Amino acid sequence: MEVLKERYSITELSASLNITDHALRFYEKEFGLNIPKDNRGRRYYTTDLANLMYQIKAMRDQGLELKAIRKILEDEHIIKPKDISVPISAEQLPAVVSKRLEELSSAELSMILETLNGIKEQLFNNVAAEFVSTREHISKEIHSSKMELGACVENSSRKLEIKMDKHFQEVDRYITNWRERKNTTLTGKLKKLIGK
Repeated sequence: MEVLKERYSITELSASLNITDHALRFYEKEFGLNIPKDNRGRRYYTTDLANLMYQIKAMRDQGLELKAIRKILEDEHIIKPKDISVPISAEQLPAVVSKRLEELSSAELSMILETLNGIKEQLFNNVAAEFVSTREHISKEIHSSKMELGACVENSSRKLEIKMDKHFQEVDRYITNWRERKNTTLTGKLKKLIGK
């Protein structure tokens, strides 16, 4: 596979490899791959990761078992050997942490740190995703309010124009009537003066 991009989304990479998103996630987990995520918490694949996924798929297409693929990739130092320690679950963490520090093995300490780092990363991703979601929601609300306010101002402006037009038409009518009465009375007086 010739990689043409620096980054692939999971959908783009699965389409170019002709496998499902689920298969990519399975390979990530199976081979212990750390797939980076963007600021919205969506995974993306670098050129190296895309090429690695291509290699894995090519070996699977040749009929190799996952254990064999793992061994090949470990021997070529492409992936780290699988950690045989079992990660600590959230339920086990309090019991392990309650041991005295001296009693903890280095493997237990590293599992605790790994678990805490996982929690930290998950928390960070959740907060970042919420922040982005909230920012988008607020932005949409502001835009909506701005549009509504603009429509209200425009509507009020039209109503005011209509009211002002009616008012000026009424004033013009009064002035015209006044002039006509004034002219009528003035003409009547002149006729009386001339008629005598």
